[in-house]
Amino acid sequence: MMIAPTVEIIIQPVCLRFRLHEDELVYLFAAGAEQQLDRMEQMLGVAPGDQPIFKTNVGFLPVASTVLLRGEKTLLVDPGNHHVGAYAILWHALRKRGLDYSDIDAIVTTHTHSDHAAAITQLPGVPWILGAGELEEMASIEGAPIVEAKKSMMGAITELESETELMPGVTAFATPGHTAGHISLLVETEEGRVLIAGDLAMLRSEYTDRTFSQWYSDTQLDALHKSLDRAQAFSPDLVIPGHDRIFRP
Repeated sequence: MMIAPTVEIIIQPVCLRFRLHEDELVYLFAAGAEQQLDRMEQMLGVAPGDQPIFKTNVGFLPVASTVLLRGEKTLLVDPGNHHVGAYAILWHALRKRGLDYSDIDAIVTTHTHSDHAAAITQLPGVPWILGAGELEEMASIEGAPIVEAKKSMMGAITELESETELMPGVTAFATPGHTAGHISLLVETEEGRVLIAGDLAMLRSEYTDRTFSQWYSDTQLDALHKSLDRAQAFSPDLVIPGHDRIFRP
């Protein structure tokens, strides 16, 4: 008999913004998820046409949704950013549930952006599951030597190229757009079907209204619409966005 997996968000998302002003870092925080992202940039007069995103004098410390799946295996989805790992926030979140890093059977990253994947280094030797092409995406941002060092730390690395059952009741499928190799997960729980969207839908509004970030290219937007069509065809009962609270569609 199949053990129905459980889904638990063990670290809720939030995002701080900061910029340099008169040689001091000024931090900004907004309670609403949409205000934390594009709307804060717009308030500060930052737009895609100005210059590359990392040179706009608006930094951000995003904390993505970290999800624990327990069934026949214990899977950790999107372990989080460097701060979540280095300051033992992830360790405390697991400890609260009677778990340690050694209890994790595999890490799954929806994509390799640092806010979702940097904390993998806290779990050396643990198998790592991600979408095909994501390591190249990671190397383009962090550099090949850093990615090779991280790969050498981890256990077996599985790059998914097609819809794959990770354990009974948990399926990963391709949802390109935010990145070319992005994946999302469907989980069949006793309470219903849960979509772990990752940054397929950073915000609830991206899932429900298709109002996407100002930074996406036309090519990315086309892929996002197709990926959302696919995800919504599964009719999930609950959706966990990458940077917003869980909701019912």
